[in-house]
Amino acid sequence: MRRILTLASAVALIGTAVLAAAPAGQAAGRYSIVSTCPGSMVSGFPKTLHNAVDETQGTVELRYSSANGSTNCAKVYDNASGKHAMSVTMTVDGIPGSGQDSGTFETYAGGVLVTGTNGHCAHVSGTLVMGTHSIDHFSFSSGPVACG
Repeated sequence: MRRILTLASAVALIGTAVLAAAPAGQAAGRYSIVSTCPGSMVSGFPKTLHNAVDETQGTVELRYSSANGSTNCAKVYDNASGKHAMSVTMTVDGIPGSGQDSGTFETYAGGVLVTGTNGHCAHVSGTLVMGTHSIDHFSFSSGPVACG
């Protein structure tokens, strides 16, 4: 029993040291999933998802708000009936980690929201899978966008 307590104590100490060493404001918590994206549509968005033969289905939205040191939020929308596999991912230069929402949804994936984006560029990607064949896979990827 003493070994287990010693091991647990060591793990707790290592975890505390790692948390203390992380730079302030760079926690993975800067990315979150929200149901409603705040702000205005970024210029050039929404973007359409394309498959291998350039057919289109669904869109990717990117919104910007000046709140919380600037905020970016991305969503993928499916304009076909029924539930489909979809995902939206966002990374921001200079902010560690990424945010992603994926699964089988009826209307949209996301929004993936990140705060503190002032002076940084976003990279956004989205996918929509309508079936098992490659022609049923639609995607869009862009970045750097929304820099500033």
